[in-house]
Amino acid sequence: MFVLTNAWSTVRRHKWRSMMMLLVTAVMIFGVVFATAVDSASSKAHGETYAEQSPIAVIRPTAEMKSKLKGDDSASVKKYLSFDDYNTYASAVQQIGTQDAKFSINFSLPMRQTGTVKAIAGTGDESADKTGGETLLYNLYDNSSISINPEGRFKITQGKALDYQSKSSKDVLVSKAFASKNNLRVGSTFKLANSTDAGKTYDFKVRGIYTYTDPAPAGNGSDAKLAKDNRDNTIYTSSSTFTENALLDINGKGWAAPHFDIGFGLGSTDEYKAFAQAVKSMKLPKGYEVTSPTLDRYNASLKPLDRLTSVMNKVRIGLYVVAGIILLLLVGLGLRRRTDEIRMDMVIGVTRSRLGWQFVLEMLMPTVPGLLVGGVAGALCARPLGSALDSGIATPAVSDCWMAMWYSIAIVAILAVLAFLRAAFARITPVFDTRNNSNIDDHEGQAPKDDTEAEA
Repeated sequence: MFVLTNAWSTVRRHKWRSMMMLLVTAVMIFGVVFATAVDSASSKAHGETYAEQSPIAVIRPTAEMKSKLKGDDSASVKKYLSFDDYNTYASAVQQIGTQDAKFSINFSLPMRQTGTVKAIAGTGDESADKTGGETLLYNLYDNSSISINPEGRFKITQGKALDYQSKSSKDVLVSKAFASKNNLRVGSTFKLANSTDAGKTYDFKVRGIYTYTDPAPAGNGSDAKLAKDNRDNTIYTSSSTFTENALLDINGKGWAAPHFDIGFGLGSTDEYKAFAQAVKSMKLPKGYEVTSPTLDRYNASLKPLDRLTSVMNKVRIGLYVVAGIILLLLVGLGLRRRTDEIRMDMVIGVTRSRLGWQFVLEMLMPTVPGLLVGGVAGALCARPLGSALDSGIATPAVSDCWMAMWYSIAIVAILAVLAFLRAAFARITPVFDTRNNSNIDDHEGQAPKDDTEAEA
């Protein structure tokens, strides 16, 4: 009871120092728990979660090849991958033994504007005879096609999405910008003309109006040279439009040849890597590469988390070092000028071990509550704080956070040992040295007195 009472009395006498120790300890463990949670979330996102992705692979021109595909030269279509090419690459799916592969067969054709609608102009338009048209009619195979759309993902703001099972040959989706330019509404009808025959027109009906949610690729937004390259001039429809209107001719020549963009849905990232390797072994034409828009998008979504992880890993090390130094200084401050107190306690019979435990308790009384408060707060705040700082990616406290807590506890334990050693190495002899030396000085140089002199 003596030890506990004296320790509590010391803590109360030095409130600011005690509060500082509590605060530093709480901040240290809060920070390291959160940093560990962020690091664990990053490891999981790049490891387990990444491996569990179901990527859609596409085979598309490289940036260099894309720059060579001239939109005003119909000879460029000869560089497109044909349907037969895609059939060959589809065999790679069987080679890797995937069981759940899905295909998204998308393709597009340029179409000419008519008197009923006008496309949004490009920065350097050519005649439709050179370009095949001012708009792009794009077939979407199913909803997954939107996730790999080279123009970017979009959402329906008015009307309805396409019904991919419908036999309707007229339903289309138009952009908000295209609809505004032509005063189109849901239910409006308009005509487009054939890419190679301006006299052959087709009727379409607006089923929905969309807006893009992804940024425009370079050269496909307002910076597009040709009108058909401006993604706002893209008109999306389903396969029935092409089949019912006889627009799909896989052996078509010039701008009548469809530009295929087929997606291969795979079950895991390992299957994606195996598929990419298999396709390359089939002598993929120069200028083409296997990519995955869904994996690219996933990796891009992790960039905020990666930046936060990089910062927090540095912060974690800094917290251990700075908090450890501050706590060491505070403990040292609490143990300095205690020599007289130690001497007096030891004179009255207090052992070194009891004094050592008193000093340990003086250090633990403010730091243990700090560990508890900071640790619990760090665990509870990891998810919401992480989501706020890394664009919504969950960073929950996990089992790895215990290691960070143990490091913090180790720092406190080391300081407790140092506090105990302060008493263990205290000396008691100096308490009597002054008195003994004083007695010697008082009698030095005096002859002893005999009994006779004393009586006199």
